[in-house]
Parts: sequence; C-alpha cells; structure tokens
Amino acid sequence: MGQSKVKNITKKQNSFITKDLLKLFGSLVLFILFLLPNYIWAGIQCLTQKPRDIRGKVVLITGAAGGLGRQLALSFHRLGARIVCVDVNGAGNDLTGEMIRAEGGTAVTYTVDITDRENVRQMHGVVKDALGSVDVLINNAAVVLSNIYVNRESDDLVKDIVNVNLLAQFWMNKEILPSMLERNSGQIVAISSVASLIGHHSLTAYSASKWGVTGMMEALDQELKLLGSDIVVTTVCPYFFDSDVSKSVTKNSLSKLSLNATCDSIVDGILKNKKIFTVPSKMYLLVILFRILPSKSQYSIFKILGSSFRYKKSDYETLKKYQRKELVVTAVNDL
Repeated sequence: MGQSKVKNITKKQNSFITKDLLKLFGSLVLFILFLLPNYIWAGIQCLTQKPRDIRGKVVLITGAAGGLGRQLALSFHRLGARIVCVDVNGAGNDLTGEMIRAEGGTAVTYTVDITDRENVRQMHGVVKDALGSVDVLINNAAVVLSNIYVNRESDDLVKDIVNVNLLAQFWMNKEILPSMLERNSGQIVAISSVASLIGHHSLTAYSASKWGVTGMMEALDQELKLLGSDIVVTTVCPYFFDSDVSKSVTKNSLSKLSLNATCDSIVDGILKNKKIFTVPSKMYLLVILFRILPSKSQYSIFKILGSSFRYKKSDYETLKKYQRKELVVTAVNDL
C-alpha cells in the first residue's frame, strides 16, 4: 500500500514537471513568434529615428533654477523652443530666464511651490495667457538627500522628499494633462533615477519617491493608451551626474556623468519619444543583470561599486546604535 502511494506521488510529480516543460516550451515559441520581432523592430526604430523639431513649442521645466533644470532649459531654448522656468528658488529661476533672453530666446519664469496644488493651478493659468498651451512638461524638480530609514529625526525630510519628488509630479501632470488631451498632443516627461530601478541604502526616501514616479508614469502611459491618446509619456532614469545637488549628497566609486553629457542624452531621448531610458543607456542592461543576483551578492557589489554618503549627525548616530558588525562609512558630515 505504501509503495502504491509513492508511485502515485511520483507520477504526479512527473506530470507537473512535464506540464512545466510544456509551458516553458510554449513561452519560448510565443517569444520567438511574437515578441522577438517586436524587439528587433523597436531596436531598428531606435537606431534610425531622428529627433523631432521642437521649434516654437512651449516647454515647461520644473526645478529650472540650476543644475540639470537650467541646462535643459538652455538646451531646449537653443533648439528653438519657448521656455517656462518654474522653481521655488526665485533668484536662481530668474537667472535662468535672463540667460535664455540674453541669447535672444523666449523665457518666462515663475516662482512656485509645486507641492501646493492651488499654486500649480494658478501658475498654469498665467502660463497659458503668456505663451499658450504647454507642449512638453518636464518634471525635473527633486530633493536629493540621504536619510537612514529608522532615524526618527528625518521624518520631516521624508515628507519633503516625497512631496517634491512624487506628489508635485501628480499635481503638475493633473493640471496640464487635460489641455493636452483636448488637443490630443503633447509630452509628459519625468526625470526619475536609476534609484527607481535599484533601491539604495541611505537613500530610502529618495528611492521610494523615484520608484513611485516610474510606476506612476508606466500606469499613466497605459491609461493614455486606454483613451487612444497620442500623448507621449517619457521616463528618464539617470545615474548620478555632476551637479551641485549630487555633490552635497554622495561620493561614487564609479565616476559621475558630466552634466552636459547627461543633459544631451536626456534631450535626445525626449525628442525621440522614448518611453523609458537610462543615462547612460548601458545602465539599463546592468540593472537587469544586477537584479537577478542573490541579495547577498547585490549587497557585496554595493560595497565595492556603490556610493558613500555624507550623513547628518543623527543619521550617523542611528547607524552606530544598531550596527552588529563593522560599520563602513567613508564620508560623515553634520549637514
């Protein structure tokens, strides 16, 4: 009787294995027949597609007071676009506008707290009166600061990061998207981060906010397809690049990208209507390879090639309090 049960169990196990093999074979056939040609065609389009003409279009950029935002504003202006500069930093934002106008371009500047829904609404009304409908919205504004997850003194920082990096993008998109839908034309761009594809210690709030942005944009793209809309959705995931903001946060084992090179790649991807891409482009493949590794191997790579942070005093004290092995911190400052 016992041997009979064993035989029945063995038969069932063999049956499950056979079904799994058939499913795997079916998936491979499906990939070859349907998916692989699409990937090949997408690759051909990527290599042959030329950037579209942006002359005369209205491009609104948040976080335009400096760094990447200013560089994007200058780049799109030099391609003939009319620029709307938005930032909570009025002085830096106005300077960006002055730089564009000094080169003979068209730029208007607005000092706005984009985490405030009503402020965003009022700003959009003024923009439409000044330049007309927004053709390209680039959500660039972000807070990039390190924090230790369990440090209670960082609660306000977490709120600031989530509000600026994620919630403000909701308000900007929800305000401007309806006018694009009415015209069935436009592009929404999110400057996300490689940290939205791989979570990084000491950047818990930042990583969470950027994962939220990337997920939001993917869901928005599907909703637009549900509506049959021609509006383009683009998500950019850059690696750490050389800017005032990133310098205040981290040192990298891998060299940072230059601000100009990062900007050039982003502008090219936007004008080619890419759905999602990393800067540099090879980073996307590295992320895929990284994510299939065991978690311990991932952490080992982080220790070798990852980033080191300038922690606030309270963050460093939190790390020391809970550590159970040697704590490796190569940059500690009381910010």
